[in-house]
Order: sequence, then C-alpha cells, then structure tokens
Amino acid sequence: MNTLSDLEPAVASGRALTRAEADRVAACVDLVSVGMLGEQARRHRHGDRVTFGRVCEVDGASLPPSRGEAGEVRIAARPESIEDACARVRRVAPFAAGVALTGFSLVDLVDLVGGDHLALVEFARALKREGLEAIAEVPIDRLGDAENIAELLRAVRHGGLQSWRATIDEAASDARPDLIERLVQVQRMVGAFKAFAPLPRRDPREQPSTGYDDVRTIAVARLMCAEVPSIQVDWVLYGPKLAQVAIAYGADDIDGVAAVDAPELGRRRAPREEIERQIRMAFAEPVERNGRYETRS
Repeated sequence: MNTLSDLEPAVASGRALTRAEADRVAACVDLVSVGMLGEQARRHRHGDRVTFGRVCEVDGASLPPSRGEAGEVRIAARPESIEDACARVRRVAPFAAGVALTGFSLVDLVDLVGGDHLALVEFARALKREGLEAIAEVPIDRLGDAENIAELLRAVRHGGLQSWRATIDEAASDARPDLIERLVQVQRMVGAFKAFAPLPRRDPREQPSTGYDDVRTIAVARLMCAEVPSIQVDWVLYGPKLAQVAIAYGADDIDGVAAVDAPELGRRRAPREEIERQIRMAFAEPVERNGRYETRS
C-alpha cells in the first residue's frame, strides 16, 4: 500500500511539502513510495534532464599539469590566513582562465575574520580582485541559524562573490530534516543557491547513516526545497552506485566528476563516458554544465 499517496497531488502541482509532510516521507519505510514522490518532483522541475559538472580541484599552493575539460576549477584547501587565501587565488586564477574559479568553505572564511560581517565584505572584495568568482561550499550546519547564514551570504555578495552551492559538513540522519528546513528558510531570504548537496561530507562516527537514510534525505530535500533549482550528489564522496540511485529519489545534478581522463582505464571508463552511462541507466538524459550551472555546449 502506498502510504504517501495523498501527497502525490501536491507534488504533481510543484508545491513544496511542509515540514510535517516531509517528516512523513522521512519516516516512511516504503522506499518505493518515497522514490516515486522524489522522482515525480524531479521530473516536474527538470523533465528527464540530469546535469553533471566536471571539476578540477586544486589546493592553490601547486597546480596540476592540466585542468582537462573542467567546467570549474575549485580551490579546496583551508587557508591559514586572509593573505594565504588571496595568494592561493592569485596563483590559480591564470590556470582557471576561461572557466569559473570557486574556492574555500564559507565557514573557514568567517573564522578568519572572527565572525565580523563587515570584515567579511572586505575579505570577499579582496578575493574577487584576485580572480575568485564564488565560494565553493556553504555548510549550513556550521554557520548558525538561518538569519545568520543569510547575513553572511549578503556580506559575501556585497563583496562581489557568489555562493551557488549549499552543503552539509556533518550530520546524523535524524538531524537532516532540520538542516533542510534551515536551507529552505535561507533560500527564501536571499535566493543565493543554485544547488544543494544534502548528503553530509562526513558521517558522525557514533551514528553513521545507511543507504536507506541517504535516499530518504535526497527525496526530502527535493520535496521541500522547491526554490533551489538542483539537488546534488557528490560523485567522489558517494560514488556511481548511490549517485545513480539518488536520481530515482529526486537528485538532478552530479558534482565533482573528474576533468582529466586516466588513460589506463580506457575510453569506456573515461569520466564523461562513465557519468553519462550511469545517468542513462537511471532513465535520464545527461547534460553537462559548467561551474556557473550553465549548460555547456
């Protein structure tokens, strides 16, 4: 029996589920019903299209021989100081010329300015002058309540930087609905995000999640976050199997696909061929995007 069937008309209309309705989805043991709602919400917004982005990650201290076919160059290091962050961007900017240059976690930048919002504006301006276009990650579980996150995003935007991607650093499965609700509130306040990756970068050691938890999280995020264009899964962190299953639960974007081929794997295992094959096997149409979430030709 489909225990969530009464929610289907709301999802079909494109309405975001309320927190109470989403809690029912999160608690539902019928994963088929959960998946049907998540996929219905994805198809309502995106049809058969599932996007993917190829990313060249660097630390800013040294550069790889090539960025390959990356649509985004991302500085993944934690800077030691404001000067160090600016220096890393300065080194990478020529390497990234022609594609979006993103970098850092907002929580690290906030720490470097001691939580001072005005200082954050000036810091963002300095990074923008050096060539940074957007903050790479906004971990909504580490930046306070929705009001504080919104103020931080306004400060960064005032300094000239974008913040396209919301993430979660670490959260037990039972804390995820609260964080998703926080994301919804932030997006309504500032409309900054183009994508939300609701699966945590790290699992708490004392309460690791299961695959069942993860697919429910994807579905709840898609069903609640009507104002966020894309629900995203990280290819490197979660791998092709979960990324493929996540599409059936509402995910419509795969991030972090490698930009440089490994010749020893052969053409069929090249990153682009692999991701496109996985998306098609999930009965969706793969579309490559760049780091600005624009379709690549």
